[in-house]
Amino acid sequence: MTDQKYEELYTNGIKVNYIAICPRKLWLYSKGLRMEPLSEKVALGRLMHEKSYGWVQRKEVLIDDLIKIDVIEAENKILEVKYSQKLSEAARLQIAYYLYYLKRLGAGELVGELRFPRERRKEEVRLTRELEEQVEKALMKVREVELLPAPPDANYTSLCRLCAYIDLCWG
Repeated sequence: MTDQKYEELYTNGIKVNYIAICPRKLWLYSKGLRMEPLSEKVALGRLMHEKSYGWVQRKEVLIDDLIKIDVIEAENKILEVKYSQKLSEAARLQIAYYLYYLKRLGAGELVGELRFPRERRKEEVRLTRELEEQVEKALMKVREVELLPAPPDANYTSLCRLCAYIDLCWG
């Protein structure tokens, strides 16, 4: 992807996460509808995030007002902390986007790690060429969804019952 094309597709990490979960959720979020503050599941995840890794000094590092890295554990390792591994594919794409973004800024080859403290599980993520291509496709899809004049149709899945946006889709 050219630098100019990439700059046109800059976005924040949550949108990359949401495109992997549900295009409708992404569209609603991108139009300023924020349902997360009303969700008990999101509140539990936020509390777990705040209580985990308290000894680490570099937490929630915001870069370019776009990406917020949960934890920088070492010079070459970033962490993304999640409540559950139920949405691990979306989390993997989100941290891959962070690695991709930082690589384009000149940070070099970093390692990402998904952490699921409640489940005492972790997963290393390295930015391969294949994963870079997935990130680029996701960025293009995010842009496509954001430009839609109306939200995409809702498709009920088992994830819907856990979603903060459920009332907007299935109310």
